[in-house]
Amino acid sequence: MADNNKSDPMDAMRTAMSDLEARFDEMSKAVFGTDAFARTTGAATELGAKVQKGVSDQMSKNLEFFNMPSRTDITAIGERLMTMDERLVRIEEALAKLVPDEPAAASGPPRTRKPPAKKAAKKKSD
Repeated sequence: MADNNKSDPMDAMRTAMSDLEARFDEMSKAVFGTDAFARTTGAATELGAKVQKGVSDQMSKNLEFFNMPSRTDITAIGERLMTMDERLVRIEEALAKLVPDEPAAASGPPRTRKPPAKKAAKKKSD
């Protein structure tokens, strides 16, 4: 049985993976742990932020040139619509308090008059 364990392909695979992970860890510490790498990633992040701001500024200028609203304009309009909606809800609630639930019956005599039957029959035959 001892010979079977030595020739186990999965055991060899686990050993190889463990060695590979250890080597990769050593290499990554050597590369990522340096000051040069930190400066490079910092510069890349700063450059990305500047590019994004530049594109955003240029897009705003283009939208303004074509007389189209920017994202800020749309956001401001949305906020104003929300406040208007809140005001309308408050107005509806106030009106609901002032108006009774069921309207009062119309005053005056009941309406019992019906049209003559002859006129209705003539109109149907025409």
